[in-house]
Amino acid sequence: MENPIHEAKKELIRWIKEMNDLEDIAELLEIKNKKTAVDKVAEPQAEYAVKDDFDERFAKGIPHDEMRRRTREFIKNLPWKK
Repeated sequence: MENPIHEAKKELIRWIKEMNDLEDIAELLEIKNKKTAVDKVAEPQAEYAVKDDFDERFAKGIPHDEMRRRTREFIKNLPWKK
């Protein structure tokens, strides 16, 4: 059993081969050009190195003791059912 897409393609090829109207052919070319323009993947404009600033961000972070205090306070303030 043949793929229905292949059958449709063959039918379109036969139809296009029999076409003689220049306007219809131009319209098909427009459709083809629009379709291929959408499918193209753009190349990156410029490559750049990503700065590894982990140490800087880590140094600006919350100290361990402060985080424990905040976590305990958060848990204590949750709406617990009694």
